[in-house]
Amino acid sequence: MTTEKGEQLRQQLIAAVVKKRASIARAHEIVVRLLEPGIPEPEFLSLLWEIGPPNYADIVDEREINKLCGYPLCSTVLENVPKQKYSISSSKNKVYDLTERKKFCSGYCFKASEYIKSQVPISPLWLRDRETKPSFKLLPRNT
Repeated sequence: MTTEKGEQLRQQLIAAVVKKRASIARAHEIVVRLLEPGIPEPEFLSLLWEIGPPNYADIVDEREINKLCGYPLCSTVLENVPKQKYSISSSKNKVYDLTERKKFCSGYCFKASEYIKSQVPISPLWLRDRETKPSFKLLPRNT
């Protein structure tokens, strides 16, 4: 009897590992897909459910490396990227770190990307089938 339970547990563990690997591989495919320009909005929104925050950060970083705006729905080529790391606003008496902002072509794309990033689920990819799929929203253009 205990060998039956042991075998059953072993099979469950194998199934869990296979599911985890498949989820991670799928997330990687999505990262690669979102590096391309011209992603349709509905496709983009449907793919967000299958990635995690580190995957989204990879998308932004890789797009910047490829000289594309970091926001996956924008196809603008990055040109004239500021070389400085900080921006000083004398009117507001503030110093701004430009490290993340330089990955985007505009303030809107930066804000829109941050808005999407805040919605990407943090739960493990392989456990998402137990959750309710959220409805992802884009940042309106007039913001």
